Amino acid sequence: MQKNSRLPRFIKLAVTGVALSWLAGCGGGGGGGEGASLPDAVSAKALTNTSADNYDHNRWGLIEAATLQSYADNWKTADTAAATLPPNGRPAHLASTARLVVLQFNGANRAAGENYIPAKPADNVYSYRIDDFRFNETRDTGLISASVRYQASGPKADSWLAQYGIDLSRDFVVLAQGENSAVNGSFFQELTRATYWLNYWGADPKRIAVLNGTLKQNYTGTLVNTLTADSSVSNGGFSVKSLRVDNTGLTIALEDFLKVVDANRAATGVIPGLNQQLIIDARPTAQFNRSTSTASFFDTHPGQFITTAWNSAGAPSNDATGKAKNYVLYEGHVKGAVSFPWATLLTDTGGNNWKYKSKADLATIFTTAGYAPTDKDSKVIISQCRTNFEVQVNGFAARLILGYPTVYFDGSLVEYASLVSGHPNAALNLLPADPAYKFRTDTAARSQRYVAGATEADVATTTESDSGVTPYNVANGAGAADRKTAVPVINRNATTTRKAIEEDREYKRI
Repeated sequence: MQKNSRLPRFIKLAVTGVALSWLAGCGGGGGGGEGASLPDAVSAKALTNTSADNYDHNRWGLIEAATLQSYADNWKTADTAAATLPPNGRPAHLASTARLVVLQFNGANRAAGENYIPAKPADNVYSYRIDDFRFNETRDTGLISASVRYQASGPKADSWLAQYGIDLSRDFVVLAQGENSAVNGSFFQELTRATYWLNYWGADPKRIAVLNGTLKQNYTGTLVNTLTADSSVSNGGFSVKSLRVDNTGLTIALEDFLKVVDANRAATGVIPGLNQQLIIDARPTAQFNRSTSTASFFDTHPGQFITTAWNSAGAPSNDATGKAKNYVLYEGHVKGAVSFPWATLLTDTGGNNWKYKSKADLATIFTTAGYAPTDKDSKVIISQCRTNFEVQVNGFAARLILGYPTVYFDGSLVEYASLVSGHPNAALNLLPADPAYKFRTDTAARSQRYVAGATEADVATTTESDSGVTPYNVANGAGAADRKTAVPVINRNATTTRKAIEEDREYKRI
């Protein structure tokens, strides 16, 4: 880990020398080395950032509202006094041509009109309300296609960045929530997934910040009701291809994830230099252990119809809304995963103003979950939940606040819990003759879902889990009040699950 030369007292950024050398040479525009071979993949250890103990001192990563206000008011001035709080201008590592691009997920006072950070084009300050794109896309992994959403592709990344005139080799992006529209801080899922996605495509962590809390509750500067018009500012044809780093290692493919599970979280060679793994499941614990009484059909099928499928959204509920949703093929959790509810990392400071807990508190929570600060040289965190949104809150805290190596199983449970060979509906099962049979997960070795004493024979002969023996979800009609399941599009002849990741690597070679 290298210390930031400008802010040695406050922030340490872990990057590899090769990553720095390539990033330093990148300019704007779509060229910047296209067609050249990529350097070796950047390690999970290098794709981390360590926050200051006091978030007020952060210049990137997790920042406070006073820091954003200083940026918006004084962007043309370089921050030359590292000890100043708040900073007296833009981060010192940025060139004078850098643009401040604030992306808000909503306005700061919607009851009285939408309020946004003022755009000042003359000062290179731009403000947008972000679109409804959730930083994911339907991809083909080789095994799964046309259903489960994964990291959005290179063309999607370039198109999205062009919409806001962003050049990731030059600009600084702040992701902010104007007003918390949820009761539990769930907007952090969107903000932090955006960071993960941009880092995946090569963005330097020093060029991205996430606002801690909401503008409505924390920002004391002037807010306005006008925004920079989309597409009014060009990024000169910038492409992520010009970021000549390979950060695709942030995402772990199913086949590699299964190696970790099969090796009891001590897989060697899967994630270079990190031969121990901690798998975290960020869902509420009651969903993790199938004890939630608010699950759909809980009155008739306790422990089932909890995990909504790829084409349904939100948590389960035992009402008409919940019963109208689709569910995965079986319930449970990944073998060896630990329950690590995302909401435990946040605190409401008042008025629905959810913020990350202190760095010290976060470290304690991670230690309790099984990852101590001394583990970072040997153990990697693998983050998963239902769709890889809830766990973004955990992943950001681990990777970009505490500096712990972290990767993401992007398919999460909507993929994992759909790869079956023992389901009562035989048409859904992978067969031993299918090349993709090796990816099945409904076994005792890969999924913790059995009660004490249950056997594989119990699974094969039990059609419902009323007794708790097997948690297969079984459809029962097509009406709004009937039980329904949804399975991804599965290629039974698949021999790899890395197709999308390899396509992303190839995109940067073009």
